Amino acid sequence: MTEVVTRPGAAPAAAGITAELERLCATVFEPLAQLAGAVATTLSAHQRPRLAQLHAVRPLAVRELRRADELVAGSGLVAEPALIADAPWHLAWWTRGPHGRITPLRVVSDPAHDGFRDYTVLEWWTVPQRSGRRHITGPYVDYLCTDAYTLTFTVPVHRPDGSLAAVVGSDVYVARAERILLPVLRACGRPATVVNRAGRVVVSTYPAHTTGSPIRTMPVGWSRHDSSDVPFSVFVGDQRTAGPQSG
Repeated sequence: MTEVVTRPGAAPAAAGITAELERLCATVFEPLAQLAGAVATTLSAHQRPRLAQLHAVRPLAVRELRRADELVAGSGLVAEPALIADAPWHLAWWTRGPHGRITPLRVVSDPAHDGFRDYTVLEWWTVPQRSGRRHITGPYVDYLCTDAYTLTFTVPVHRPDGSLAAVVGSDVYVARAERILLPVLRACGRPATVVNRAGRVVVSTYPAHTTGSPIRTMPVGWSRHDSSDVPFSVFVGDQRTAGPQSG
């Protein structure tokens, strides 16, 4: 997936899809930047804060869970294991359930107990830790939080020495993102598919491209258009041709 092919009429169609995709991602990342700033302010005053000193996290996370578009299914902070003095391995994370009920996520935080999961090996942690930049993980089935195809948006929070102190993030159900993206995909008048950088389908109007399935090759008649702002590409097809092969 390194060659970008351009076909007449495909570029304007892809541009509209890419613009809506980038707009959607911005509406998730911008509140996270505010949350990251609030956490960084706390860390500037408390090198190893106690849980109560991170009181700014909950209202900002809950605000995202109460968005009118219901895009965000979970939000909060995941701390570096030794960061919080009285709560090691802590996830200050809230989810929105049926009927809009907001509850804290309950996870096993003791490494000695069955069911414990080391989140520092997961992509949504390791990529921001390595790159120092925001990241979008997925689509993947999130067995920890949502049990559904999910996109996890994370933003790193650093200590003054530059080491990773935490990530703040939000989970977005792919099914909810589809409600926003599908109209613009359909409006382009061609088969269209959004994929992540690994070639996995996020959303598509082409029946063979199911969410989460990998696209291995791109045959004649389709073109790929990369976003410069978010880690997604748009595949646009000619109506007379078959689509990229999945599986």
